[in-house]
Amino acid sequence: MMYTFDIIIKNNNPDFGSFIHCVSTYAFLLQKSGQIFNDDYHLVQKDNTVTISVYCAEKTSLNPKNNMVQIEEMIEKIETNAKTKITYIETGFEAQRSLYKLPENSSFYVLYSRFKEGSPLLCGDTFMLIPPYKIPYTDFDKMTYDNLNFWDNDYQRFFGMWMNGMYEEFAQEQLQNPLSKLNVEGRKICAKIEELTGVPTYYFLFNYRKWTVKEDRERKCPITGNDWIIKGKTIDDYIAFKCDESRLVSQLSSNTNN
Repeated sequence: MMYTFDIIIKNNNPDFGSFIHCVSTYAFLLQKSGQIFNDDYHLVQKDNTVTISVYCAEKTSLNPKNNMVQIEEMIEKIETNAKTKITYIETGFEAQRSLYKLPENSSFYVLYSRFKEGSPLLCGDTFMLIPPYKIPYTDFDKMTYDNLNFWDNDYQRFFGMWMNGMYEEFAQEQLQNPLSKLNVEGRKICAKIEELTGVPTYYFLFNYRKWTVKEDRERKCPITGNDWIIKGKTIDDYIAFKCDESRLVSQLSSNTNN
């Protein structure tokens, strides 16, 4: 399950425009660190008070120990200028995510962009989302997850182009080719996460080829040429291919024919 909270901030400063900008930035940063999972949050104003309803992976997700430096700086700026303290009120559970369980002791991770799902890092055993704040900072500045979030945004743009159809062929090549700039960057991030956590971290490689089921199952890892099909896997499984050497995983194509 995921826990829901109301973040309540009362403004005692006449400069309400600047206040709203800071609060919006604060919520944006919480989303980028994975401390809140919804990116469709709304800032609801009543009189001089703003409420943000959010949902989180843990009861302690909003604990200061999980804050990036930028979040701490924004909290200080808000509380100083608004002359108040931010209040967090637990309100219940996110009804549509009642089956969610925060992964613990994953045997491996998977980097897999899932549009507006909260985190591109998944537990390889359960395929449950892992909030970025549960791992060390991944970017070169050792203070943020910017490289992870930038890659995720780029992946979603290419996926959107593929879905839209106008640039389908081009976008599919970027998503499917392990040597595309997008996928090379993603694999670098996987290597960084593995270095930081000690947990084997695999890159999910897109697969939507129009060929036979036999051809799909017989394909080799595109990096090593190794056999990588996992026996017994079907189109319903997230992972049907796995290469430990290249750290690639993939699924069976849903575009096959007999």
